[in-house]
Amino acid sequence: GAERLGCTVIPMSGGMTDRQIQLIEDFEPDAIMVTPSYMLTIVDAMIKKGIDPAKTSLRTGVFGAEPWTEEMRTELEKQLNMDAVDIYGLSEVMGPGVAMECVETKDGLHIWEDHFYPEIIDPVTGEVLPDGEEGELVFTSLTKEAMPIIRYRTRDLTRLLPGTARSVRRMQKVTGRTDDMIILRGVNLFPTQIEELILTVPGLAPQFQCILDRPGRMDELTVRVEARPDASATDHPRSAAELQKLVKNRIGVSVKVDVVAPGALERSIGKARRLIDNRSVR
Repeated sequence: GAERLGCTVIPMSGGMTDRQIQLIEDFEPDAIMVTPSYMLTIVDAMIKKGIDPAKTSLRTGVFGAEPWTEEMRTELEKQLNMDAVDIYGLSEVMGPGVAMECVETKDGLHIWEDHFYPEIIDPVTGEVLPDGEEGELVFTSLTKEAMPIIRYRTRDLTRLLPGTARSVRRMQKVTGRTDDMIILRGVNLFPTQIEELILTVPGLAPQFQCILDRPGRMDELTVRVEARPDASATDHPRSAAELQKLVKNRIGVSVKVDVVAPGALERSIGKARRLIDNRSVR
């Protein structure tokens, strides 16, 4: 698609972060298409090399393949001095490009309804829900040949909205997946909700993991999150307490928070692994 528009495309797979940075410096691209979590990995590596991420040639980031929040958009745009937009796709349908956010509005992803018919259903009952209500996204292909799909359940949670920058309908940013949902002591929560709260605490970075365990009869959730490089180690307990309070007040469940040093968590080279479920190994 980009080549048909006349763009020069530099294909790279995940990983080889140093090479990614070298290509950005050598070819000076205007845009990058990657998962948002791996973009953070590239940013961290740039800073370690003494490169200011905000001063590269990149002006647009097209981020997808995993749920990400408005707070993450703000973080990426601030770090990289670029416009960050969302893209949606899935391999079973056609890959990236089923829906795309417009840079003019950044208010949800416009679905190419001339090719894909979207529906929102109740993930439990399968009942079709009206536009505006949140549920599981279902697609039927209209023009796909060889392997058409009929009412394919994506497991992605979102809602359908009227068009704005384009006339076709929008889907709200994916808030999570039905198979990513954590049920903790009767409360439903998603890693994206934790991400949203982490990015409101000044001393915490957007690198985190949600670790589920069952030391006794009850499940426990520990949020392991990195401190920002400029945060003092003496501030870690205060940041942990602030995040604990936010999770309790906003989501309604108690969690443990473990603030670790910058760079302590494994970096993503593709889709981030936000949830680690240790309950089955006990």
